[in-house]
This record gives sequence, C-alpha cells and structure tokens, in this order.
Amino acid sequence: MPKKVAPGQVIWELQNQLEDFDLYAKDVIINLHWTTEQFDETDYYRLMQVFNAKEKKDRQLDPLELMKQVQKG
Repeated sequence: MPKKVAPGQVIWELQNQLEDFDLYAKDVIINLHWTTEQFDETDYYRLMQVFNAKEKKDRQLDPLELMKQVQKG
C-alpha cells in the first residue's frame, strides 16, 4: 500500500528537487564555463550519463570472463 504523504510534504520535496537541479546548473555553468543558454539547450539525461560514466577498471566484469579468471586461479 502506498505511503500517505501530506500535501505540504510533497510541495517541500518538489521545491527541494528544483533547488537541487538549480544547484547542478550552477555547478555546470561555473565549472564548465557554459552559458545559461548552453545549459538549457543540453539534453539533461545524456549529460548525466556522461558525468556518471565509470572508468574501465570500475565497471562490472562480464560473468563469463569472471568465471574464466576464477578457474585460472
């Protein structure tokens, strides 16, 4: 059963999410030297994929490759 949330709580959570997004925009604009127009025109989800990309050493191994490594001992 879904948890009941007071309307005021929902508003507070949405305002907090908007503030987080604005903070993210501020960081990108300052640290990447973007204009507000560049930020607004960028695909947010693709940008998040790029920022969350893992180094090759930090990625999950292919299960079959892992088994080969374990068997080699």
